[in-house]
Amino acid sequence: MHNTLPLMNITGLGEATEFLGKIAGYIWGMPLVILLIGTGVYFSIRLIFPQFRRIGHAIAIARGKYDNPDDPGEITHFQALCAALSATVGVGNIAGVAIALHAGGPGAVFWMWVAALFGMVTKYAECTLSQKYRVIHSDGTISGGPMYYIERGMGRKFKWLAILFASCGLIATFGGGNMVQSNSMTIAFTDQFATQKYYNDTPLSGLNNGAEISVQEGEDFIIKTRDGKAIEIDISRAGTVGDLLNAINLHPSNFSNSVFAEVAADNNSIEFTDYTDGKHEFTLMAANDSKLIEELGFVNGDGSINKLSDSKIATVIPEKLFLKAILGVAISIIVGMVIIGGIKRIGKVASRLVPVMSSIYVAGALFIILWNYDRIADSFYLIFKHAFTPTAATGGFAGATVLYAITWGVRRAAFSNEAGLGSAPIAHAAAKTKEPVREGLVAMMGPLVDTLIICTMTALVIIITGEWTGSADSSVLTKNAFNAGIPYLGGVIVAIGLILFAISTAISWSYYGDRCAEYLFGPRAIPPYRWIYVIALFVGAIVQLEFVWNFSDITLGLMALPNLIALIALSGVVISLTKDYFSRKHVRTN
Repeated sequence: MHNTLPLMNITGLGEATEFLGKIAGYIWGMPLVILLIGTGVYFSIRLIFPQFRRIGHAIAIARGKYDNPDDPGEITHFQALCAALSATVGVGNIAGVAIALHAGGPGAVFWMWVAALFGMVTKYAECTLSQKYRVIHSDGTISGGPMYYIERGMGRKFKWLAILFASCGLIATFGGGNMVQSNSMTIAFTDQFATQKYYNDTPLSGLNNGAEISVQEGEDFIIKTRDGKAIEIDISRAGTVGDLLNAINLHPSNFSNSVFAEVAADNNSIEFTDYTDGKHEFTLMAANDSKLIEELGFVNGDGSINKLSDSKIATVIPEKLFLKAILGVAISIIVGMVIIGGIKRIGKVASRLVPVMSSIYVAGALFIILWNYDRIADSFYLIFKHAFTPTAATGGFAGATVLYAITWGVRRAAFSNEAGLGSAPIAHAAAKTKEPVREGLVAMMGPLVDTLIICTMTALVIIITGEWTGSADSSVLTKNAFNAGIPYLGGVIVAIGLILFAISTAISWSYYGDRCAEYLFGPRAIPPYRWIYVIALFVGAIVQLEFVWNFSDITLGLMALPNLIALIALSGVVISLTKDYFSRKHVRTN
């Protein structure tokens, strides 16, 4: 029988998180994976692989070679690219890659590459259509995206599909573009910089990042010593750290304190001491499938949970709700000040912020990779090997099947570059141009930058340092890997990078929500949407990590379905526009 510790149910999201996780797993099953990859393969074949043949021309356009200030639109090609990249280069590249590796093993990185390579052409197609069917208002502002090319390209009888996309897109802005960003930022920041002391009277509600901890009546974990003694620990009546320690130290089976637990001298961890004849060799074992050991943070430096010994410290980091709340308020204010200015201000901010933050992060990753150059070949070997063979359990890593590698690789790649999801076309629709194909080519560079370059570098750092075998995931795993490569400074780079990435992503996604709200409810819906969006950033900063990731995956998956249907239905338009554009001599640059 399960119950909940006193004061432990802070968020009340335990059951909801598990439920959302199951739904996300169903949505991101093989059917959606095949549809995403298949759409990219189809367009690649029909357009004769423009991701290879036309990349030079795409770079020339992004650099401003074909810019004309008199063309209709609100921002330049480069600003549109940066606005879209600011929505993708961020948490997906730092936390998303880590989640893919943690769940699917090194092989997941290979399938991220596959998704990105074909996703480049999918993004070309959707952004070309977005330019073709965008709406130019009397004041010069632009509205575009899948809802417009569905309704205007497929006909009004498919308006229901356009409404479905806009509805899913509006909800998705609070997931992938909002709460995931602020949540990952605050977790990485507090984990890197915050050192909170706790004592015997510290409530257990402060452990496990404030998430609900489920315990059982009976034993929750077992301490097993070398002499064969098994101490069955039950904390169903514990409410504080002191109660937890008493449950261990005063247990009838722990006579004469065979194993003694206490708050360490730094007041930031719990220290175990083994007084049995088999010193240094006792273990902690989960009982009845309990997750309590992991939830309490009883782990070694290598991430294992079953090899604690005396002098080993189980780090138990209390929830830093106050600091997270402060950070949540800060990011909400910053984002709110920018989004008031609309796409023009977003484009200007993004064009300055994205190159700087990407350069700092890439420089740190590149340093670690080159410093460990002798491990690069082995890392690529692991990636290619486990793309097609299961990954065995190693350290704290539980192992993964090939199916897991594929689904998690594609799932996190889609979050990273958004190819096929239909979000990026909303930003690219605002670019100044009379040629839809040009903006499609610029958009094609997105997956190249954020997944094939930045995500790959993150993955190599995690694999090279060996941190992928531990039990950590999300941004904490990336932080641990960077700290292993550049002690302390690496974690600082990740934490600062996440802050800048989260802000830029949240800014760009607010514009996506603006357009979806406008399409569904008219221009009057934009101001209240922005207020709700800013408030949601604060909520995301303090709620449970897994909950916001599952919520995000569901909403993004639901966005993808109507968009991919529209892309296939309008593929003839994309092909016709492409052939017409490249048939003209003045654009035959490569």
